[in-house]
Amino acid sequence: MSDRARRVTLKVAPPEGLVVVIPRNFNRKRIPSLIDEKRQWIEKTLSKVTPQAMTGSGVLPPEEYFFPSLEKSLDLETPNAASCLRSIAYSHLLPRAQVLSQKTGLRPVSFTFRNQKRRWGSCNSRGNISLNQKLLFFEPPLVDYVILHELCHLEHRDHSSSFWTFLSSFDPHFRDHRREIRTAQWAIPAWAY
Repeated sequence: MSDRARRVTLKVAPPEGLVVVIPRNFNRKRIPSLIDEKRQWIEKTLSKVTPQAMTGSGVLPPEEYFFPSLEKSLDLETPNAASCLRSIAYSHLLPRAQVLSQKTGLRPVSFTFRNQKRRWGSCNSRGNISLNQKLLFFEPPLVDYVILHELCHLEHRDHSSSFWTFLSSFDPHFRDHRREIRTAQWAIPAWAY
């Protein structure tokens, strides 16, 4: 239930799975019929989900994990997945972000990594870029897309046509990458949340 929702929304979001958002005064007895109406979409969307993304919270990370963004396996030294992933992101993704910053000539004040649930990155008005440490689970072109997207916000603060044109000068396949992220997020294991 949401005070902000104006209509019913169904979405599939890791690690929860199917999420039904309803306005505050919506009759909850109607939810099963809505789910029946959207069953085909729900089943199709859930079929794209990898089992590891839906194994529930509280699952401990393995001792070693293959990270697609790095194209290699790394030891996970601690059961505290969030701090371990942040450390790996600073060690391995920060240098990539710095290289892209140099190549584009777009220089943020800083790069930070956080364990965000829904956003892959952000750029604030002071020029600080925050990246989601879960980018470790994406293929390198998708990681580059997110970094370049945020770097381009240093020049264009909105998502105007000028922004997308500017981004395309650095990532001509940005539309494909943007679409691929929607399914790539399902490769993130539950223990990473």
